[in-house]
Amino acid sequence: MTWYADLSPYEYSAGSVPAGAEALNVGWLEAPHEFPRGTVPPEFVEALGVLCRDDRREVMRGWQNCTFEPGRDPFDPPPSIQVGDRTVQLGNGEVRVTTPDGRWLIAPTLVHHYVTAHFYRPPEEFIEAVTTRRAAPAGA
Repeated sequence: MTWYADLSPYEYSAGSVPAGAEALNVGWLEAPHEFPRGTVPPEFVEALGVLCRDDRREVMRGWQNCTFEPGRDPFDPPPSIQVGDRTVQLGNGEVRVTTPDGRWLIAPTLVHHYVTAHFYRPPEEFIEAVTTRRAAPAGA
């Protein structure tokens, strides 16, 4: 997995962000780096699941897995979630939302697992953007 500090400049797939857009990292976690923990609103978790199902970006052939579970075989598929009647595999793409001032917040889909299994609390602006379903423009 790749670790980036929350709200640091996004660089994982920087060429996929439109010129002039300010893009920031959220939820690029990896052991042994610490991260903020806490509760999040249930409507955020629900909206994040829908975003992971319906609006994944930068989908890759391989996947990244959770490094916070000792004994997990790194070659096992990453966690999946159930959203409605679909099973959604995490760890092979990103979700992208925007703040009211136009900044892009980009997280790996594995962020859903970090929130629900490890109590990761993303920055407030990410929670707000996901909850209000303000996805970044597609095809940008």
